[in-house]
Amino acid sequence: MKHVYIVLTSINTKVSRFLRLFTREDYNHVSIALSDGCKEMYSFSRWIVWFPLIGGFAKENVDEGVLAQHPDAKCIIYDLEVTEKDYALVMKRLKKFLNNPKKYKYSYINLPLMLLNIPYERKDLFVCSSFVSYILRGIVDLEKNFTLIKPSDYNHLNLNSVYEGNLRDFVYSKNAS
Repeated sequence: MKHVYIVLTSINTKVSRFLRLFTREDYNHVSIALSDGCKEMYSFSRWIVWFPLIGGFAKENVDEGVLAQHPDAKCIIYDLEVTEKDYALVMKRLKKFLNNPKKYKYSYINLPLMLLNIPYERKDLFVCSSFVSYILRGIVDLEKNFTLIKPSDYNHLNLNSVYEGNLRDFVYSKNAS
């Protein structure tokens, strides 16, 4: 068996505070990691730290970007045990993004549509939760269209929670040499 990690984060940015007003949820960002130390995660987020309106597919880690500026970021980490076949599918899907990262953009229109429960799939455009849900589609029973999944929906799935607390503390403790 292989493992995939779903990482929900709560960061105190203006965008996160704005999203919390509408979702009433603490965790408004989700990433996927392939190692238990979550040193490198993948998601859709801003590309320019100080300008949230330009974004897309991104590799994330606690020492760069928004996460580096918010060492107090809280997280919940879920360990999803998958078969070798499912892991290969995750890798195949992820490689599509890794091979051409600038092709994939952040879909700002999907945020209000998600809140209105209107599915809207757009080629090469995602938000963080639709990206993770796309990667896990068919592996995790999401019970609704992948474009409607919110980060908080992962809290209601039958997933194995392995950590809740400060993201940086977790990453540094797992990756200490």
